[in-house]
Amino acid sequence: MESSSPLEDNRLGPSVCAPLAQQRLNLTFFTHVSGDREVLCTASHNGEAALTLLQSRADPAAWLALQPGTSILAVYPHDKRPEVIGTFIRSLARARVVIHGLASSPSAISAVLSSRRIKPAVAQLFEHFTFPGFASPEEFFSAQAPPKEYLEKVVATYQEKVNKVYWIIPQSDLDLWGMSIATADILAGFATALMEMGKLGLAIPFLVALPGLGGQEFILSFSTARRQPGGLDHGDEVRRVLTSHLPDLQPMRLTPVAGIFLHGPHFGDRYGIAHTLVAALETAHISLLALSCTISSISLIIRQHELAAAQVILGNTFAAPVECAPAPAER
Repeated sequence: MESSSPLEDNRLGPSVCAPLAQQRLNLTFFTHVSGDREVLCTASHNGEAALTLLQSRADPAAWLALQPGTSILAVYPHDKRPEVIGTFIRSLARARVVIHGLASSPSAISAVLSSRRIKPAVAQLFEHFTFPGFASPEEFFSAQAPPKEYLEKVVATYQEKVNKVYWIIPQSDLDLWGMSIATADILAGFATALMEMGKLGLAIPFLVALPGLGGQEFILSFSTARRQPGGLDHGDEVRRVLTSHLPDLQPMRLTPVAGIFLHGPHFGDRYGIAHTLVAALETAHISLLALSCTISSISLIIRQHELAAAQVILGNTFAAPVECAPAPAER
């Protein structure tokens, strides 16, 4: 489902996250960028109910669209490597799929696409990646569809009163890049730019992409480290790479910003996680610049001067260690 509204970001909690949580509708995929654009996914049998619910809370000028028959395709681990993310996007472009949304986590990159295009998309991924667990796309598909009983057990187990997470990791001194492109076909050029950033040793800890209002454009937002290890600014180099592959692009840079990354367990199988997070930030009057929820992680970008306050409120909201070891790979 795609959503856009002319109101400020304070509508995200009461108009989107809260009603879904109250009706116990799980979000298996959720992206947001400042300016009130979202892409969210629920189980297919909940799609119409979620749309009706959001329409009842939406501003009259809001725009919502339901995309039935979609699936989420993810590759992990990518370890924040832009060449992996770029190759993933290039594979989807070569499979000629319509991308309804992209989201990253610390170890995964996910796309929402039509279920009818999953097979050609997976076939292209096997052309560009090696998957140790599967020798062919056929083996991959034969290993899918976990038992219904297992899924029901997971959902029942993790609907706890206090949301638990394995870790909450902050990362400061980031740049947030934002841009809009006229057509999703240009995503192939963006993929090439990402692969060049990989050769330069850059990391991409955060990335979302989603259709703009009415599907007439594509909104991209991603983060890079603000400075090189030696202290030199990364901004000019990132801008050079982007404009060399997308000459008509006018990327915007917001700096400095900070990221916070929350990991598991099983965010996609529990309702209310995104609502808990967004409500906590709104209570502390912290502006959410961008958000990504996919696989078992939620990643958010905020202004750097609000990082300390965000760590306090999230530490008080979620059952999680204040500091911990490096994040485990998602499974």
